[in-house]
Amino acid sequence: MLADIFESSVFALILLGIFLVCSIVLSIHYFRFLKIRSTRERVDASDQSPISIVIATRNEHDQLRQNLPFFMEQNYANLEVVVVIDDSDQGVNYIMQEFEKQYANLKVVSFDWSRNFFVDQKFAESVGIKSATHERILLSNICTRPASPEWVARMSNALSGDKKIVIGYHAMMPKSTFANAFVRFDRFVYVLRYMRAAISGNPFTADRKNVAFDRSLFYDAKGVAQFYNVNTGDEDMFVNRASTASNTTIEIHPNAFVKGQIEPSFHDWFEKKIRHRLLFKEFKAKNKLGLIVYDLFTALFYLFLIGILVCFFLPNPQISITLSDFVLFGGGVFVLKNLVQMLVFRKLMHTFQEHGLLLLMPFFDLLLLVSYPALLFTELFTKRITWK
Repeated sequence: MLADIFESSVFALILLGIFLVCSIVLSIHYFRFLKIRSTRERVDASDQSPISIVIATRNEHDQLRQNLPFFMEQNYANLEVVVVIDDSDQGVNYIMQEFEKQYANLKVVSFDWSRNFFVDQKFAESVGIKSATHERILLSNICTRPASPEWVARMSNALSGDKKIVIGYHAMMPKSTFANAFVRFDRFVYVLRYMRAAISGNPFTADRKNVAFDRSLFYDAKGVAQFYNVNTGDEDMFVNRASTASNTTIEIHPNAFVKGQIEPSFHDWFEKKIRHRLLFKEFKAKNKLGLIVYDLFTALFYLFLIGILVCFFLPNPQISITLSDFVLFGGGVFVLKNLVQMLVFRKLMHTFQEHGLLLLMPFFDLLLLVSYPALLFTELFTKRITWK
């Protein structure tokens, strides 16, 4: 019966051919993600090269009190923690004075955003990088905390030899809600894409909440001076410009993770996606191509699947269609594609300790597709997103 349907419709046959190509391309992408699992580094306990953690914070009193001790109490001898604060916030100043009495390796840098033209977080972090004592820099955020006391050791160890940039993982806070799972899934897939690109010789970005690099490389790339005109300061454009096929690696050991302490919301996710869209314009051409291919073939997969299923309802006196045929073909190809995706992502979710996302994955893929028009429309009217 199914063969008769496609033999009687050249259009349906063309749809099937394109649909199969999309399925193959997506399957190749999924299996390439598995390469990430083979990059886990070992820690050399004798390597305690001096390193400075740099954190820029603004109006985050509770987060400072709760999370800063996790950064200060790392199992690492030669460690400095540089915290850049807004010196107009007296509450934060008081908190930092108390911490300075407790930790000798804490350096506080006061910076008044209200008096400075550049208010983006990237500029505040550049102040912290300049103020740091050590050559090795490890960027993070006070809304996160290290997953273990070995976080610095893991990240610093990977920053050795010809590797001048190390991309780490930031795990978002999990909650038992659909919105939370959706936001974490989209973030997880985006991380897979830029980590696979990094180990494949085509790095293009990182999460500034967990990235290490040599300060000399930061200055060789002119720091953030060339990015003041970029419409968002919430992504690491330095990595996009300074990274090469040979100087960048990733660190995916669970002890090298940082874990977010604020639950991701749908509103935050939407704003983050707009940042990604704005940042996309600044990427190199080869980076743009790599991102477009995945999104394009995912969209085409579902569009052509719908087109094929529509063919079952076209009037044709030579054939008849039953509900069982519809379920067999339409449901079969959908399940096959998602089965491949689930088998691959199951392994990767175990590696990154992301749970509760697998079974909802097909719905998330579709939800992401239908959200694209709203994102594109909002992007047209968004000139700049600043640090709040």
